[in-house]
Order: sequence, then structure tokens, then C-alpha cells
Amino acid sequence: MSPQDLLDAIAALSEAERRELLARLRERYPEDDAPTLQQGRLPLSDWTGPVDYLIVFDGGSHGNPGPGYGSYVIFDARGDGQPVRLEFPGEVTNNEAEYQTLLAALRDLRQRLGHSTGQLAIKILGDSRLVVQQVNGAWQTKEPRLRSLRNEVLAELRHFKAYRLAYQPREDTLKVLGH
Repeated sequence: MSPQDLLDAIAALSEAERRELLARLRERYPEDDAPTLQQGRLPLSDWTGPVDYLIVFDGGSHGNPGPGYGSYVIFDARGDGQPVRLEFPGEVTNNEAEYQTLLAALRDLRQRLGHSTGQLAIKILGDSRLVVQQVNGAWQTKEPRLRSLRNEVLAELRHFKAYRLAYQPREDTLKVLGH
């Protein structure tokens, strides 16, 4: 069974079954030995060191669903960065546009660096509580299209040494992105 098959099987469980599974895993793996879901990457709560890059992202749609758009900025350690604007073909929901924008930013950063990101720590800020909470694992991702996008984001994040994805208020995001 692949890791994705396992995750899909867990997602299909009822809330009570997931709680029971989590309790059994905690029993089997005491906190000191607990495996992380980030495949050898530092857990979010453990990373307090400096970051190499900061990503600020935002996405949405004209109508919901409707034509999608997004923008992001990748700041380096010196604080340099330029906004990138995106348009998504077809109709997407606001949440899909948020995920697609985050994916585009992560892929852009990896491409800029020649995919050598394994020693880098990144911080990501966005004003979508849904995306932040789902990627961080605090909220379930029941909708199949969002689950697929979330899994793509998690796959991209695994290329980094550490990451922190956090919510920031919309007005702060708008100041950074200039719209």
C-alpha cells in the first residue's frame, strides 16, 4: 500500500475511527519516538530557526466558482521580492485558487533554485484559514479536488528542510501583494 493509499484510507474513516486510530498510534509511538508526517523534515512546531525564504500568497475567483486569479511574492533573506500575478483557466473556487497559487509559488521557488531546496527553511503566509489549517493537518480536507491540491502542496513542501505555514490577516496580505 502506498503512502497516498494509506492517507486516502484514513480520510475515508469516520471521525470516531480516526480518533481511535490516533489514540492507538500515540500508544504505540510515545511522544519521544513519534514519527512525523513530513518524512524526515522538522515538524512545524519544532522549527524556530531563521528562514531562507518567505512566501506570501493569495488567490480567489470572480464568482465562486469563476475565473481564478492569484498572486504571490517570494522574498529572499535580504527581503527582495517581486509580486507574480496569475490567472487560472476555466472556473475555480476561491479555495482552489488559493491552493493553486500556493503550488505555483512553491514550484517557482524550486525552479529558481534548481530544485536544490533540501537545506532550506521557508515561511509561508496566507490569508486563507482553510488552506493553512488543511495543509497543517488541523482541519480535514473532505472535498476531493481540495484534497488533491493539498496533497500536491504537501509533496512540494517535502522538498524543504523545514517550513512554517501560517495565517495572516487579509489586510497584511494585500499590503504585501499590492492589490
